[in-house]
Amino acid sequence: MKKIYFLVALLFAISFNAQTYYSQNWNTAGLNGWTNTDLNNDTYVWSNLNAGGINAAFGSGSIVSFSYIDAINSAVTPNNLITSPLIDLTAATASNLKLNFDLATHPSWPAEKYSIYITTTNVASSIIATTPVYTETVSGGGFLSRSIDLSAFAGQQVYISFRHYECTDQYFLVIDNVVVKNLLQNDVALTGVDLRYFGVINNNYTMKFKVKNNGANPINSVTVNWNDGTNDNIATMPVTNLTTGNEAIINHTIPVNYATLVEKNINVTLTQVNSTTDSTPLDNSGTTKFKTVSQNSPKKVLIEEGTGTWCGWCPRGSVAMAYMDANYANDFIGIAVHKGTASYPDPMEVPAYATGTGITGFPGMNVDRAVKGEDVTQALMVSYVNDRKTMVVPAALNGSGTLAAGVLTFNASATFRTFYNNANLRFAAILVEDGVTGTTSGYNQVNYYNGSTTPMGTYNTAGNPVLAANMVYDHVGRVLMGAYAGEAGSIPTVITDGQVVNYTFTGNIPATSNMANMKAVLLLLDGVTGEVLNARSFLLSALLGTVEATNKNYLTVYPNPAAEYFKVQAERNVDVQLFDASGKLVLEKKNLSPDQPVSVGGLSSGVYLVTLKEKDGNIKNQKLIIK
Repeated sequence: MKKIYFLVALLFAISFNAQTYYSQNWNTAGLNGWTNTDLNNDTYVWSNLNAGGINAAFGSGSIVSFSYIDAINSAVTPNNLITSPLIDLTAATASNLKLNFDLATHPSWPAEKYSIYITTTNVASSIIATTPVYTETVSGGGFLSRSIDLSAFAGQQVYISFRHYECTDQYFLVIDNVVVKNLLQNDVALTGVDLRYFGVINNNYTMKFKVKNNGANPINSVTVNWNDGTNDNIATMPVTNLTTGNEAIINHTIPVNYATLVEKNINVTLTQVNSTTDSTPLDNSGTTKFKTVSQNSPKKVLIEEGTGTWCGWCPRGSVAMAYMDANYANDFIGIAVHKGTASYPDPMEVPAYATGTGITGFPGMNVDRAVKGEDVTQALMVSYVNDRKTMVVPAALNGSGTLAAGVLTFNASATFRTFYNNANLRFAAILVEDGVTGTTSGYNQVNYYNGSTTPMGTYNTAGNPVLAANMVYDHVGRVLMGAYAGEAGSIPTVITDGQVVNYTFTGNIPATSNMANMKAVLLLLDGVTGEVLNARSFLLSALLGTVEATNKNYLTVYPNPAAEYFKVQAERNVDVQLFDASGKLVLEKKNLSPDQPVSVGGLSSGVYLVTLKEKDGNIKNQKLIIK
């Protein structure tokens, strides 16, 4: 029996090696035999970096070259060549001999130019004197795959070189998963399964899966089976002419639906491609999990934005967050996580918070702590919030609080709508403040948008830096109430449907803070992945329910001073009128709901009078400073 097994294994190895002549994924440290050449002597070359946050297919290592260097906040013009070890193609046939690889550029700045050279020499000057077999200036950005014909090089020993050049002020070029092989006719790989973890009982949920064509023939159909341990769910789905090296996302036609509370491990298998058996079935399987809830609960998407007063591009984060407040207030919670540098400290930095986010490129953002280190743009914020706001969550969040001698006691609460037999969940809480100002130079905001034609609110004409006297910072993360990663043991391991779980946080209100502008943000975290499963924010004054509510001081506008917008803190809808210094009515809102943002972007800086009127006739006048 052992002899038969050894023979089969040997035959498989021979078959595999006859197909694949070279592969490299850089998941071990270093360049793995590849050679760097700095063609313009600017000291910037290819590096082995972890690009797994861009796409899981990159694993723990990839080669990366830059056209913008964060460390010096400056654009560069790369001319970086990297060359492989000698690759033996003497046994290769010309039929379907391909170089396959994956790449990525930044979605917002994709225009990186690169060329591929196939040569019999590894001398840099001789390499670049030849004609590239492929040249591209990337247009789409994000994760991409390419397949290059190498049939002309069958029977030779060659070097492969990637050259990043003739581009500037974009960001990065990632290259990974380099494979040289003779393609089989029909070869498909399952590269991803997308099924949201939570779903409501008696509802249909579509499983999406991603396939990649690793074969020579275009793919026109795939047959996929998902099995939950009990039942097979087999269906054949059409694919539109998926060519070599490309990927497609396909919806399975049999929905996932359970009538009771369950937790399922689901196996997904590609069983056929183009109505035939796949030549390489080892890459045709994946797994996912699915858990039902008895009813859904309100969900808000948390965006934590890494920013700093020293960061000249960070004003776009402030403008984007203000836009989200104004347009997605019911779906979005924003926190500005400030971080300083050794030469330019940020007075609003909370070191443990800045470290916890892991953000190194500024401005950067984490979305529900599931998407990490993403670039900050208004469009991306909108896209992520729209994508995640419909996610089903396992619990509804609530809270209450008391205040004594400047110490807030925050009672966190979650009502669960599912069961757990071995949960690893945690509560976390953060105090956030709008309308933060300061008088020292540390509150000056470096502003690269001054004089720019790129629309960026008031920053286009605000100067560089924007002086502290003219700066109002919103969404500022002020206090971590406990650990960034949440409190271990704050939620039990065994939970039943309908169970209410409580936990108490305490935190000191900063002496310089204005409590009228503060809120507590409660997070429900996955203790293993750190993902935010749900989030909710509470105005401190409403949370405390103390004397402010009885003497009508709860009726107020904030932040004050205001930069992009203001909100009304109230118990019910109000009518709002805003008058300038001459008494002219410049803005009016009827039946405004509490905490709904009101944009002041078109108003001049100065002091205004706000009149707030509730339905019961209560009226309050208040000064509002617009900066």
